[in-house]
This record gives sequence, C-alpha cells and structure tokens, in this order.
Amino acid sequence: MASTPPNSGSLTNNVGGQVVPTDKETPCKELDNKNKAERQALANDPSKSISGNFGSGGATTVAHGSMNGGAAVGAASRLLPQRFKHLAEGLWANTSKTQRRQMRKTGRSNVCPGAPFVYTKSARPHQSHCESKILESMFSGGAKPTGHLLLNINWQSMADPNSKVPCPACKRLLCHAQKNCDITVHLCTKDPDAPPAPLKC
Repeated sequence: MASTPPNSGSLTNNVGGQVVPTDKETPCKELDNKNKAERQALANDPSKSISGNFGSGGATTVAHGSMNGGAAVGAASRLLPQRFKHLAEGLWANTSKTQRRQMRKTGRSNVCPGAPFVYTKSARPHQSHCESKILESMFSGGAKPTGHLLLNINWQSMADPNSKVPCPACKRLLCHAQKNCDITVHLCTKDPDAPPAPLKC
C-alpha cells in the first residue's frame, strides 16, 4: 500500500539546498477554493429548491477530491439538474427511479470490486453523499484507482459549520476503501494552508 502522504505544497525546486515551492496554492487551498465557488454557484441558482439548500443556512455538503494529485472531482450532496453535470453523480448517474430504488435495496457499490462495499439502508441514501459520489465515480467503468485520495469536505453541519469531517456513513466507506483498495485517504483541515490529516479508521 502506498504510504507517502501528499505534500502540503505542490511542485518544488531545490535551490541551494533549500526546497522552495514553485506555486503559492496548496492542494487543500485549491480544493477549498473550488468548494467555495461551487457552493456560491449553487446558492445563486435560480431554483429555490437548490439555492435554499446551499445558501448560508443550508446543512448540505460540497466536496472536492483529487487522486494522486490529478484533476479535482467535485460533488454536491443532492441530485442536481443537468446544468450541474460537471459534478460527480456516482451511482446516481444515468439511472431511472426504478434503478435507484433497486440500488438502495441492494446496497450495491463500485468501490473495491475485489472486496465489494455494501451501503446500509437510510431514509436519505448514503450513495447520494459527496464522498460516495466522488469515490463511486472514480471506480466507475471497472476502474481500480490506487494511491492517495485527498478530500476537502465542506459540510455545513448545523453543529459545526464548514466541518471537514466525513459523516459516519461516509467514514465507513472511506475506511473500507483505505483497507481494501490500496488507497490512502487524507483530509484537508479547516486551515487550507495546513498539511492534510490522514484518515484514522
């Protein structure tokens, strides 16, 4: 399993024995800025059912993740219309209501096909959470990603605005991936300039 944590800075140069960052934006800051921009776009959406959920008082989640420093994958914690198709849909992509009901019933997942994950039943399906959408998208089409997954979670929990901690259901999924998929998960903290923290399972 990969064990080297991601750097808090991106690329570096060695100048006179010193390591000097070549850019000013850390990976967590980049993902944090994407979270803020996406939440603002959702809060400004003309549909009140969307803007009301993602405005300042909405207890919803926006998150971005990056596998091995690659392109950021974003998600929002509800089904959204086609104008937000740039966001990951995970298992909800291209599924009918009938297929969604079956998906909830079986608890199926793309994550770790060798040791398949099974979702538990919930009034609000855990497959619709941001972390699930990001991981399920990464594993779609038979892909088996490995390496470092960096997540920046923006969960507007009523008890803890801008929480960076996954909910228990998402932590269970992330820990399963970390245990069975040769993936090491790191979570950005509330200080986007600080090094990310390894997920403790």
